[in-house]
Amino acid sequence: MRNLRFILSVVISALILAGCGSTAGLKKQKDQQKHEGEVLIHSLMARPPVDELTASLSLNLKGTKVNGQLRMRYGRSIQISASMLGLVEIVRIEFLSEMVVIMDRVHNRYTVCHYADIPYRNELGLDFEVVQALFWNRIFSPGSSDEADAAARLEVSAPDEKNAVSVKDMECGYLFNTDGINRLNAVSKSGSGYSFRMDYSDFTAVSDKMEYPLGLSMEINLEKSGTKASVKMSSVSTEKKNWADRTQVTSRMKQVSLDDLLENLEL
Repeated sequence: MRNLRFILSVVISALILAGCGSTAGLKKQKDQQKHEGEVLIHSLMARPPVDELTASLSLNLKGTKVNGQLRMRYGRSIQISASMLGLVEIVRIEFLSEMVVIMDRVHNRYTVCHYADIPYRNELGLDFEVVQALFWNRIFSPGSSDEADAAARLEVSAPDEKNAVSVKDMECGYLFNTDGINRLNAVSKSGSGYSFRMDYSDFTAVSDKMEYPLGLSMEINLEKSGTKASVKMSSVSTEKKNWADRTQVTSRMKQVSLDDLLENLEL
């Protein structure tokens, strides 16, 4: 009987210790995942290692293909232009901190659109910071420019079999999908009457410290209307070049409403 008690006590002690070990191991694993998630969020929210990027691009918008250029200066300006036969610029879009400017070079017209006037702006949280993050392949939380504050709103999933994780913005509902090697593959958001998605592909090293996606694909659906656009980039450079953050509007250009400009825009 004494031996039986001894054996039982040893077994029970072993089970208790094993349970404690499993709990400790699980806690350690969760702490490790949390740490890795924090590192990932910091990596993908941090300011890019380069401040400027330019590229040639081929834009496909609803079956219409045009060539153009992309110019970006972090925190200052994003410019997208489309050209006819790669020679004559016909359209330029500039995203600035306080407004969006669209120029129709063919008809010498332009429009100024504030972010607050963009359809579904509140649902998508669109402002310069969000647009900038989308083009720079960064994670963001709309309405917060402070990294620590924004990171507190983000929830990281457990890694899958490829070590990829998803990050969800609990404040606005954006979902960010990563590829397991600290690159952002897709951004999506949906709600009542709208959906948005941007995919990134064909990453390539554009500097010693940065990889950039040469392929961007965007789809927006607003109630009964929808738009799809894809961009392929080449000749990407991170060297600082001489171009103005904002294009000066000439006296020949007439300011019109956004609806009027888009109605007659030739793309």
